[in-house]
Parts: sequence; structure tokens; C-alpha cells
Amino acid sequence: MARQTITKKVYCKHAVFLDRRDKPTIQNKIMEAVGKLKKIGKRKEILGEDERYVRAIIYHRAHANMIFGILASYERGTHQLTVTEDDDAEMLTVEQVAPPNNDDDKRREFLEGLCYFGCYKNHVVVVPSRALGAKPFEAHINWLLQASGAISQSNRVGLSDQIAEATKAKIRAAHVKEVEIGAPLIDTNAITTSQVSGHRVSSFEYSGFGLDMLRQILGNDKINGMKLVDAIDGNIEVSLKVRYKRATTEKAHKLLDNIALAVRNIDEDEVKLTLAGGGTVKGNELKLSAMLSVEARNGVPNPDQLFEKMHTWLTDQIQNQIIEP
Repeated sequence: MARQTITKKVYCKHAVFLDRRDKPTIQNKIMEAVGKLKKIGKRKEILGEDERYVRAIIYHRAHANMIFGILASYERGTHQLTVTEDDDAEMLTVEQVAPPNNDDDKRREFLEGLCYFGCYKNHVVVVPSRALGAKPFEAHINWLLQASGAISQSNRVGLSDQIAEATKAKIRAAHVKEVEIGAPLIDTNAITTSQVSGHRVSSFEYSGFGLDMLRQILGNDKINGMKLVDAIDGNIEVSLKVRYKRATTEKAHKLLDNIALAVRNIDEDEVKLTLAGGGTVKGNELKLSAMLSVEARNGVPNPDQLFEKMHTWLTDQIQNQIIEP
């Protein structure tokens, strides 16, 4: 196995419960949930109409006053698609590879994504993957806490992106003149691929933040009546701006500042703030994050080393008063 050093991006989030009467912390609630649902079979969240898609915390441990874990997702019964690289061939053949059974003759599954996380009180550090990001992690944690009885069915927990105190102070001092949210019109994901008269045909699901904004303005009927396929690879973007033209009131300034702080939960590449005092704040400055170097084998990080670095980074943010304790 090849050893190497890779970088993983860690984000800091803050957990807020809908019902805060007993001052819950996400650290204690997750520890309670995995304590009640000790077996993996009890912790599996089954999704999809055919109940083949699975999300579950496959590993967890307490360390240095925190709880750490790995959330995994996979689709049961799927094979990996492969091609044999041959530069002299005119075409390549797609083949399927099934995961081999283990020594106990239990079926293995190919993992779709992994999300590493750590919780200290209501601080949450997350190292997501492309296939398993922070939003699915939040959805699964809510399912887990409700399924275990750690919280009631009427309660929920939201994970809000942390923002550095220095960035907050910069926004409050200079005030925001314009909040711009931009996104591609369409994010397309191939959902089915079939053979029709010898040709491969893909069906697409049209989604995305830009399309959602247009649906709010134009309505579903008009959007559904458009030929959205023409927008694929067309580099069309949708932009929403909230601003004042010449001057505004102090109360309106504070409102715009609050809007600017609220949009930190949107993807960082989609947000830009223009400050009244000059200068800009980009989306990545609204999200407290860092790049961590960690040892890996064949591209897979050493989880114990990653957890240790996540702990050190979060501790530094608290001790240096970048975030509140």
C-alpha cells in the first residue's frame, strides 16, 4: 500500500437545537444515541424507494473530551464500473466488478462517501467528501437522534457554519452595502443510463440553487415548460443581489449586515459581500475552515491522525478566541 500525505478541508459548525430548554449539546446527544443503538443494524438509516441506499456511523470513539466518528454511505448490491486502459484500442469496454465477500462469507459493499466528524459541546468539526457533505451529515444526525430517542420527534438540530470573530467585526465596522449570491442555473446529475438502438441515453435530474431561485420568481409551471437541456454546459448563472443604492438608515444597515452573516451557510463559491467602507468579503471568509495535512494509504486518510488534527485545530480556534467557547 502506498503511503502519502494528503490535505483534507475541515469546517467548523455550531449546533443549535430547536428545543433548548434542557440546554442540550450535540456531543452528549450523539454519545447517548450511539450508546442506545450499539449495533450497526440499529444505526442504519435506509433511504430510497427501493431501500437500497444506506447511511450509518460505522465508527466512533471518545477522545480528548470529544466524540469522533465516521459517517459512511453506500448503495447495497451495486458493482463498480471499470475500463481497461488501452491506448491502442479504438473503443473501451465497460465491465462490472463486484465486491468480494469477506472471510465470514458476508457481503461487502463499495462505499460511496465518507464524512469524518468530531463534536465538542455544540461545536462540530466536519471533514466531508464530495459524495457525503455537511448537509447529508446534518440530516443523518437528526435521524439518528430521533431514532434513538435522544431527542423527540418534534425536535431538531441545525448545523450553522461558524464565522471568525474577526470577520464578524469587519462586517459590523464597515457595514455591508451589497450581498450577492450567484450560482449556476443548473446542476445536472445523470440518474439513469440505458441503451436505445445501440446508443447510450442518459436521463437528467435538473436541480440547483440557481434553478430554485428562478422557480420562486417564475413559478414551477413556466420553468417546467422550458427546454432546460439547452442550458447544460451553457455557463448560465443566476445572481441575486440585496443592496441599497445611495444611502440607507442605520437600522437597514444592521439588517443587511445580518443577511450577510446568515448567507454563510450557502456554498462558499456562491457568495460575495461588498462593504460600504470599501473592500469585499468572499464566501470562504464567511466559513471557518482550514486545510489539514494527514498521512494516508492509497488516498485514504489515517482516521486517528485526522481526528487528532481536527481536535488540535478546534482547540486553537477556541483558545485564540476566533470562536466563542
